[in-house]
Amino acid sequence: MNFEIDAFLPNQKEIIEKLGLDENGRVQRVIDSSFIHYMRLKMPQDSGMMIANTKNSQGGLVTVETPYAHYMNEGIMYADPVTGKGAFHDPISGRFWSRPNTKKVPTNRALEYQGGPDRGSHFVERTISENFDDIVKEAQKEIDKYD
Repeated sequence: MNFEIDAFLPNQKEIIEKLGLDENGRVQRVIDSSFIHYMRLKMPQDSGMMIANTKNSQGGLVTVETPYAHYMNEGIMYADPVTGKGAFHDPISGRFWSRPNTKKVPTNRALEYQGGPDRGSHFVERTISENFDDIVKEAQKEIDKYD
């Protein structure tokens, strides 16, 4: 059976806007901000780059603007298929690099994370599963301000 919600809630858009749940509404901003807060507590501390580059450019959309965010979230080493290395390292400069134009492949080696027991892989999924109720409570507080 298929049906459209508009048939049951013809003023759905108006209700969503009144509650502040539209894309840039006040409640959506609270949800986004709360999600980012909890996720940052779970993200690996990679010199703070991923945490600092977590953005919310539009309501309901959070991005981590670093080229290795997916890799860190997955929690497994991706390595050069020829050398088997995740990266080369220069101990003098502290710089890491990979061979140009080489697509890395997943391995079965788990990444090791620093910075506390909550920091690690699958930080996006863990934020949703572990902090969903906290985020909803914060959104409800914002809704209640205008009831």
